Amino acid sequence: MAENLFKEQSSKFVKKRRRQQRSIDTRERILKIAYSEFAEMGFEGTSTRVIAAKAGVHHPLVTYHFKNKENLWKAVMTTVGADFTAAWQARMAGLNDVDDVTKLRLIHEDFVRFAAANPGFHWLMANEGDRSTNRLRWVVENRTKPFFAIITGLIRSAQKAGRYVEGDPHHLLYLFIGAVTRIFMQAAEVEAVTGQSPFAPAFVEKHVATCCALFFRDRPTSARPRSSRPKTPKRPSRSNGSNAE
Repeated sequence: MAENLFKEQSSKFVKKRRRQQRSIDTRERILKIAYSEFAEMGFEGTSTRVIAAKAGVHHPLVTYHFKNKENLWKAVMTTVGADFTAAWQARMAGLNDVDDVTKLRLIHEDFVRFAAANPGFHWLMANEGDRSTNRLRWVVENRTKPFFAIITGLIRSAQKAGRYVEGDPHHLLYLFIGAVTRIFMQAAEVEAVTGQSPFAPAFVEKHVATCCALFFRDRPTSARPRSSRPKTPKRPSRSNGSNAE
């Protein structure tokens, strides 16, 4: 009797876990499609019914999981933005004993690689940046300001060391972001013009080096340590006069 009861309870548990997993899978599928739609169409041009159709779910499931389009948009921004935030915060945490110039360079390099791997993220940000809305204010408070506060501080430190181009740090960071991301956001045009995919690994690494070279400054030659190799003594010159045999 007890064995049968255990089997019954075990079966209920398995069914509950399966329902939970299906719910998680459905939610993730909706988020994935919503990410693409919001990136391509913007908030106003995106339809939750289109998202449901492309995700292969009934429309009421979208409202069940996210209530409305704005909550769905926030869920997309939170999910994708969390990956970006986790990446640069993890990098910062691993660089406690490194100078600010090196920190900034490594974070800049990581940013280029993230941009290449996630071009849709920058379309999401760009779609909200050209008008004052509650969504923009949400992005600024939850994503932009925390990132800018850390990176502009590093830029100021690098400028004091003479290792970064002069200018307002906020302005320079926007210039850096633009230089990095545009080539991936217009990938089809770039490939048509250059014959190269900007997503090719070799191209991405070249882009890393190029973007950093635009903003970082090498140490002045006079500041580089001189070679410690002893100079070769000059041989005494031989006269052509009295010492000749």
